[in-house]
Amino acid sequence: MADLHVSKKAAALAVTVLAVVAGAAVFWPERERPATATPQPSASPSYYSPEAEARADIKEAFDAQAKALVAGDERGWLAPLDPALHGRFRMLYRNLRTLEVSHAQIDFLFREYGESQVSVGVELGYCLSAVECASWVSGAGSGPPKMFYTLSMARRDGSYIATAVEKSPLLNHLEPAPWQSADLRFLRGSRVIVAAPAKLAKQLPRVLRLAEKAAAVADRFAAATGTPPKRYRVYLADDKAWKTWYGGEKRKWVAGYHKSLNQTGSDLVLNAGRVLDSDRQLRETIQHEMGHAVTLLPAVYWADDDEDWLVEGIAEYIGSAPAEAPNTGSASVLRRSFARRGAPKSIVLPGLTGKSDDLTVHTMYAHSHMATGCLADRYGERKLLDFAYRVLRRGEEVDAASRASFGKPFTVVDKTCVAWIRKKI
Repeated sequence: MADLHVSKKAAALAVTVLAVVAGAAVFWPERERPATATPQPSASPSYYSPEAEARADIKEAFDAQAKALVAGDERGWLAPLDPALHGRFRMLYRNLRTLEVSHAQIDFLFREYGESQVSVGVELGYCLSAVECASWVSGAGSGPPKMFYTLSMARRDGSYIATAVEKSPLLNHLEPAPWQSADLRFLRGSRVIVAAPAKLAKQLPRVLRLAEKAAAVADRFAAATGTPPKRYRVYLADDKAWKTWYGGEKRKWVAGYHKSLNQTGSDLVLNAGRVLDSDRQLRETIQHEMGHAVTLLPAVYWADDDEDWLVEGIAEYIGSAPAEAPNTGSASVLRRSFARRGAPKSIVLPGLTGKSDDLTVHTMYAHSHMATGCLADRYGERKLLDFAYRVLRRGEEVDAASRASFGKPFTVVDKTCVAWIRKKI
């Protein structure tokens, strides 16, 4: 009977628990006072934020637009834009598609918010030719390269549509990029894409032919220290483009430059007025800039103590290949320079500035070329490339790199090459 008594109490307890859980008095054990059910607070009404909803809607539209750009869906790319903006954005779309855009991401922030209209600052991040794209970081100097612009957007039929575009107030060292030009013309080869304003379009077959030859040489050097670029891009600039692309090049002695796209490759820009006189000049300039592309670590800023002599020397070495340095114009330049200013006492020459005169510029390039020629002649080309890799990509000090690559302190190597250059000149 004890078991029966226990069973009844257990049954009563079970009903009590059930009653509390269910919130209704179904059965209460004898002589026990029913517990009073505690009223549960009703759920608070959800907080509605029109601004948060607008942000979510715009993000969804931009995510779809970026996806459309990579997928080759022009209609999807233009979908969040008023027809008045289609011309400009269709041009951007087609240029980026021609340049093999392989990654796109759009981020934004509200500059002004209103219930019917908003102003957003937009960052369009992109990567080209299937390079490994850097993780997203907002701003110009990190993450993938970006284009900045400001959009006015209005709600129409439940969606936000961009009705006006303006230049962003933010500074960006990668704007304006050449592909933001409306009249750009392209030509693509197996390793190189070349582009130029319409007025220079007739030069593109010539530039591509020589650039493909230069790429074959640059690829050989890249294979010794790493993977060749996925694709080389060469832009031929007229006077207007030279003064505007990537902020414009103001140094009067520059015939071409290599522009790092943050950590995702680089562009090569040539001054048409300085490089088209002969095929040899054009090829060597392209090959020189490709030399930068395969030896420099992509970066935005260089420190004050950059090894400019090695940066330019190795590019000159690659640019003149297969000719040896003493058999190039560098030797003639140094003969004139030594006669006027004497021979330098080190292969490490000071970097150039915007105020450097022509002889200083020519001497730095020629002497640095001869210095790398010496390193290849005395220690072997592979050791030269290893030394350049250690200094320019791994950031090693020249003495540590010299000991690792050449087996000698840099002071010894320096003296050896100063004597070698004087002997050759």
